Amino acid sequence: MMGRVRSSSRKGWPENLYPNRAGYKYRHPVSRKETWMGTDRAKAFAAARRLNSLLMPSNDLVARVVTQDETVADAIRVFKAEDMPGRNWAPKTAELYGSILSRMEKAIGTRELPALTVRDCATFVREVTDSPRARQQFRLVLTWVLACAVEEGWIETNPALQTRKANYERQRERLTHAIYKAIWTEAEPWLRNAMDLSLLTLLRRDDVVSQKFTDAHDGALWVVPGKTEDSTGIRLRIAATGELGALIARCRDDIASPYLVHRLPEKARPTGKRAKARVHHTQVLPEQLSRAFAEARVRAGIVSDSPPTFHEIRSLGGALLRDAGWSLAQVQALMGHASESMTTHYMEGHEAPWSEVTTGIKLTR
Repeated sequence: MMGRVRSSSRKGWPENLYPNRAGYKYRHPVSRKETWMGTDRAKAFAAARRLNSLLMPSNDLVARVVTQDETVADAIRVFKAEDMPGRNWAPKTAELYGSILSRMEKAIGTRELPALTVRDCATFVREVTDSPRARQQFRLVLTWVLACAVEEGWIETNPALQTRKANYERQRERLTHAIYKAIWTEAEPWLRNAMDLSLLTLLRRDDVVSQKFTDAHDGALWVVPGKTEDSTGIRLRIAATGELGALIARCRDDIASPYLVHRLPEKARPTGKRAKARVHHTQVLPEQLSRAFAEARVRAGIVSDSPPTFHEIRSLGGALLRDAGWSLAQVQALMGHASESMTTHYMEGHEAPWSEVTTGIKLTR
């Protein structure tokens, strides 16, 4: 229904503004409530036009300017507040993804979500990365953030899901048993203990340096993997017999330390100047372990563009157990993986053993 035609005496007046005694009144376009606007014509006209731009439902073009849509930064805030806490990331993983979120907010944080296109997402990922691995990581985090926007009802679909997936394959060289022995020969005694502990138990670097002598009791090494303690809830009771029992005994040297893997510091430092993560002066930090392994690897002459790291000992140990007849499920349990597919991924690149079989088929001629 068309509104009533205004009288010629009020031609050019803003809508919803009416004369009232010696001044003016404004009638709310929705509630119809009237408000006294004073006697100043210029101020009443200006106020009425501004109110119309804010209150009239049909004024879509003005509303689009006045009322802004949620932005990528809003979605990032939701992700950080509601999604991140439940992911239980390890400190280094949290640091990586936190950096990606910061760069994302800086680059496209002000972009309004309804206007964000597939091309915008692809351009962002391409411009802030310089490798397939980085593109893979940035695309993944962007899909997480925009998934929050979909769940909040701010957008209908996730444009990041329609971008091209980066093809990234592991480039690092696998650690063979021969290379392991060469590095072990060049390693200091404490590093040899760390390498052997990882090889026998398939523990990650951070778990290797955190195991204490008090964790070895009742004929077993009791381990709660740090990467999974708050997610999969995996706990390991590894029989401390044979080689592992001998290794634990070897770790008990003349250095008084609560840790299986330990060393005396090269320089004594005051308590206030020690690394924040160090709680005992003989403690080996994960970064120290990686650095010492790399130095021994160089001394062993193992040099390439992507040489194997300490982490590769886990995959070597898994492959050796498989060669010894362990099932994939058994290796998975020791590695603390939630799925067999992850265990299979770890052992890729190590040749599977030959299986001896006989055939019972008789050929007839």
